[in-house]
Amino acid sequence: MSNKKVENAIQFWASTYPRRVTKRQYWATSITEATNLVLKAEDNPSNAPFISTYSFPRGHTSDGNIPRIDRLFFDFDILGDGNYRSGNGDVEAWKEDMDELLFRARKVAQFLKQSDKSDCWQAALSGHKGIHLDLVFPPVSQSIGNFKQFKLGMASYSNLIIDHISGVTKLDNLSEWFDVDSSDLARPRRVPNTKHLGASQSFGEDRFCVPVTLTELANITPESYVELTRSRRQVTRSMKATPNEKANTVLTQQIKTAKPGSGSGNGSQVSTGTTVDRSRIKQHKQNANDSITVSDIPFIVSKYPCVLEFVKRDDAFSHGSESHLMEMKVITHLIDENVPIQTIVDYINQHPEANESYTRERVEQYVSRSYNPVSCEKIWQKAKRYCLGDGCKIWINQMAKQNR
Repeated sequence: MSNKKVENAIQFWASTYPRRVTKRQYWATSITEATNLVLKAEDNPSNAPFISTYSFPRGHTSDGNIPRIDRLFFDFDILGDGNYRSGNGDVEAWKEDMDELLFRARKVAQFLKQSDKSDCWQAALSGHKGIHLDLVFPPVSQSIGNFKQFKLGMASYSNLIIDHISGVTKLDNLSEWFDVDSSDLARPRRVPNTKHLGASQSFGEDRFCVPVTLTELANITPESYVELTRSRRQVTRSMKATPNEKANTVLTQQIKTAKPGSGSGNGSQVSTGTTVDRSRIKQHKQNANDSITVSDIPFIVSKYPCVLEFVKRDDAFSHGSESHLMEMKVITHLIDENVPIQTIVDYINQHPEANESYTRERVEQYVSRSYNPVSCEKIWQKAKRYCLGDGCKIWINQMAKQNR
């Protein structure tokens, strides 16, 4: 079984081996082998045409081995609390949510196009409700840090990039639209030019994950998203990334300086470089209820037991973007309840791996950008390990609605 368009896409997105392939995580040692495996998985409801983001020349991460790190993967997706629900085929709801996503995607793509190293980015449409962006660079030396330092350094650099793009494009809450877990060194991702079975079943026609250029992404609309994803696409030279040397240098430094146990969710204590709006900080201080202490927080957010459980978990800061999102939920809910900044910092710093200066920076950034509280739906979709399931009334009520 072969398909030249799939094989060419794998050549541009996953050229080195061995890798894990498909949802079932088979080993592949070549592009040809990977192509055959993903094509067999396309129409299998119990499998999916995925491939690991990285190759494993030293062995798999399950044995503690560091992969060949040569890219960072950003998954741009619609919000979990939107109107569209996967599988229901509601085209109007899908279009409404995609309008929100694609507005941001166009802004991001326009910014990346204007950068002096735009050719280091690769883009693909998931085929359903998302967009994949890759920052490509020469492989980072596997000897510069240990496994934990790689996870922390990559998560930190990914968040720096999102914060930078958010600041330049002035897109509030941009991080909520990105599912980034570059610290997951074994992360699988969908192969460009393969069928998206879920989307195909939902909309009653074939839909594919397809490669696109930044120019196409800079002009994307819901209508063009549908047209582009209806068939496999020719992979052109412009879709092949030129590795960015500077990105390699910055990431290398992030990994080297990452100190496990010293950061709040992202390891190294680095500044995001995003300007804090001191006027909004001042306004929050004026509106905050100074009588609220850490001991009052269980009562204030009793509706959200996951917020209370977060700082009690040993693994609170151990899961890359999931930890980042859950920490954001904690902070944004407390901000919304007018809890003083120092009290929020003190609450999170009950965890032994938290760092006061980093935590304060995150709180002030979210106050500056007037972030809304992270929704429960977002946690269910993007950080479900932190959901307490039947230990939460919100989850129980949602399940009851779905079963009616």
